[in-house]
Amino acid sequence: MSADPLSDPLLNPLVLEGSPALLAPTAETREKLLSAAARASRLLLESTDAMKAMPDVLRLLGEAAEVHRTALALAEVDAGGERWLVIKDEWISEDLLESCPGDSCAVEPDQYSDIYCSMLQTGKSVLYCRDTMPESEAVSITSDRARSSAIVPILVDGEYVGVIGFDDWRRARQFDSSIVSALEIAAGLVGAALYRERLLETMRLERERAAEDRLNQLDRANATLRANLNRLAGNPDVRDFIANMLLDASRQLDAAACYAAGINPETGKWQIFLHVEDGTVGEPPFPAIVPDNPQLAELLEHNHEPVFFELEKLENPLWPDATHWHQRSGHKTAYLLPLVFGERNVGFLTLVFRQSERLSAERMQVVLALAHQATLAIGMKKLGIAAKEAAVLAERNRIGQEIHDGLAQGFTGILMQLGAAEEAIAGCTKDSPLPEILRRCRDLAKDGLTEARRSVLALKPEQTRRVGLELALRQLAERSNIPGRVNFSFEGGMSGDGLALERQHELLRIALEAVSNAVRHAHPANVRILLNEEVERWQLMVVDDGRGMTLMPELYASQGFGLNNMRERAGAIGGTFAIDSKAGVGTRVVVSLPRPAGRP
Repeated sequence: MSADPLSDPLLNPLVLEGSPALLAPTAETREKLLSAAARASRLLLESTDAMKAMPDVLRLLGEAAEVHRTALALAEVDAGGERWLVIKDEWISEDLLESCPGDSCAVEPDQYSDIYCSMLQTGKSVLYCRDTMPESEAVSITSDRARSSAIVPILVDGEYVGVIGFDDWRRARQFDSSIVSALEIAAGLVGAALYRERLLETMRLERERAAEDRLNQLDRANATLRANLNRLAGNPDVRDFIANMLLDASRQLDAAACYAAGINPETGKWQIFLHVEDGTVGEPPFPAIVPDNPQLAELLEHNHEPVFFELEKLENPLWPDATHWHQRSGHKTAYLLPLVFGERNVGFLTLVFRQSERLSAERMQVVLALAHQATLAIGMKKLGIAAKEAAVLAERNRIGQEIHDGLAQGFTGILMQLGAAEEAIAGCTKDSPLPEILRRCRDLAKDGLTEARRSVLALKPEQTRRVGLELALRQLAERSNIPGRVNFSFEGGMSGDGLALERQHELLRIALEAVSNAVRHAHPANVRILLNEEVERWQLMVVDDGRGMTLMPELYASQGFGLNNMRERAGAIGGTFAIDSKAGVGTRVVVSLPRPAGRP
């Protein structure tokens, strides 16, 4: 059985021992699918009839998912009151049509009993592989000639109304969790379009009684949604996208203010990162960090539904600073909208109004659509970051393995051969230069082996994740010692509280660069690595007693001594970088990071 987690039958019930090799989806496939979902959503919103746009939508999703057929099936009730799934539209790839005579590739539109599938009814996708699952267990809307399929449910306002099927006719294919998640996002956008169809039908019935301004309001809301989706399809910066969305929301809904918040990865606290008031994006007029309140934390982390607040009637405010601002500004009501991605709250939006009444149903749907768009933008960003990090990690591991198996093993072999040579010439005369030459060769080989091991350590980001920065620096000092040449030591320590793992890793990389520079260029006898934890900051220092710098550090940086790399790494994590060096005395590299306010 394969050790790959994607092919482990305990993790994926469709993969059994002895099954054919399945194709592993790439990060490029996920990005194509998410981009296609955004374009398809725009098509559905711009069309007056969602079903007329469905052929293009199914084609976009099918081509991006790299399948041969996509089918849309919706639930209907027959004359006897029975509910069935009925295929409404499908797309078949051109290369598949060319290999099939006539319409023999298609599935006849008929009634199917999949409406009773418990997994689909609860919103869970069904994956099917003909090579590993009995044909009797296949989902019936799939083609009987498909080798693998993914059936994704469509939910409208929490109600299961149909499915989208993705068939691969030629491959026993692995649909991993990230691809299924992207397919579910696409199905959710189709569901949103169908939900919009329902709302439009309701509004058409009300137009005879509604005032003209309600229609104008709807037009403005649709324009806002289309504009936001255009930005999203263009892969914008998430922060800019949400800022523009909040500005549009405040104008369209006549909101006094609105703000977006999420969890700060460095502090682990909820924090406002965007605030809009009076048509301007700026800093909130109260502390941006959400207070430590168990009731408020429960609301932000676990509640998945919008919450309406009558601000004038709050007896025990959950966020006192924000409540005082509401009172000073004359705010009457507020909506808190959780941003739910994969059953987890990744943030929240808050809209504040000076009106006492609740939003109308139409305006509330606009608010919910905005929240869904913000969630989709954050989700796409997270998937993109995850794919990039996975690719970087794989490349680092590959390079580290090559260094370990190539350079490090080569230096080890050289040391063994030099040892044998020294034994062979033990009887040489005292005046022979060979022993001294061999000693220098052995020292150079030891230096190279130590440098190779440091390089392998630098390429393993899980080092700090596994043991923490303090222990990683201790190991660096131990592995860098070269007996008789240079002595390394580590001093200090830290609790680790409040310093994100990513920042710890960058500090380790800076220390590795400083150590490597000292050994290669300064030729010191002693190198000290110090890690200090103070009230307002963390400080990392690498101090050597080598030859020091005779020129300005900027000139050494231009000669490739790695100083620019260290400075850029320190700046990227919000720290400061300084270097102090005197010729004949030594060099000191200092990196300082501020500690978050309120930390002990």
